Amino acid sequence: MDVFWYALVGLLLAGYLALESIDFGVGMLMPFADTETGRARMRRTIVPLFLANEVWLVAFGGLLFGALPVAEGELLHALRLPFLGVLCAWFLRDAALWFQTAHDGAGWRRTWGIVLAAASLVLAAGWGAVLGMLVRGLSTGSHGHAEAAAADLTHPFTLLCAALAVTGSLRQGSLFVARSLPEGGSLRVTFGRLTRVLTPILLVLPLLVAAFGAVVTDAPVAVATTAVLAAAGVYASDRVQATGRTGVALLLGAAPLVALPALVGAVNGTTVLATRAGGGGLELSGAIADSASLTLMTATVLPALVLVALGQLWFWRVFAGAGNRRR
Repeated sequence: MDVFWYALVGLLLAGYLALESIDFGVGMLMPFADTETGRARMRRTIVPLFLANEVWLVAFGGLLFGALPVAEGELLHALRLPFLGVLCAWFLRDAALWFQTAHDGAGWRRTWGIVLAAASLVLAAGWGAVLGMLVRGLSTGSHGHAEAAAADLTHPFTLLCAALAVTGSLRQGSLFVARSLPEGGSLRVTFGRLTRVLTPILLVLPLLVAAFGAVVTDAPVAVATTAVLAAAGVYASDRVQATGRTGVALLLGAAPLVALPALVGAVNGTTVLATRAGGGGLELSGAIADSASLTLMTATVLPALVLVALGQLWFWRVFAGAGNRRR
């Protein structure tokens, strides 16, 4: 039962990244629109959705606190600086989406457009880097606890995971926003070309992650399997997109983003917080909540999560479909 709750926490994070990768990508791609009309059209594709997508992050944090209370404190302490960067980027990205149209001045809109693109980039890269560090294992500080050192953040494996998250988000964003643009329009053609450029890159990046992961972790088979599945998802997404089924292509294209939290579990098993030296780590048995709390959560949290998932499906069907019908 302990593994079930740990896996459910990871599943919520994977769901958040799969959905929000579209918002990250559209935000980063905003500078490609050279007219205010184009930027407004792009912004409208994600404004109805990004708050609903963030529900998964809230659910992830809440379940982490309820099911793995010790792990939450240890993770926040060990990754406090990367998390601070991600948190600031999150606030700025949301602020940019709301404030960009709050004033008619060209300078105002241009400034918030730059903030939106930069914050979206930091969000995608930050989550990729955090998960990459967790896969590789953190340093052990002088106090005996795990901590993310500068060398962990700048390690090639961490940077590769960040690049995978950024590239995957860009491809998801270009796929999603193109379906709401007029057929034959210059912006839609641009995003179509960008998707074709990003696809082979996303086929190579997971293999590079697998190659580096085989060196820096003790689970080369798990890393290789997860990376190959991520590349296979991108390949299948490209094949499906060629038939015009963009929704299925987006689902398959989320594979690189889902692969990152999956790698943490595949490599570290039941070690919730791994360190390379072995000291300061945290095992699942020491992080899980007591049985009474888990029993209460089974009766209350699980039904709520099912309702949230159903509500999310309805929300995407209504609002994402609406964007497609306006084309």
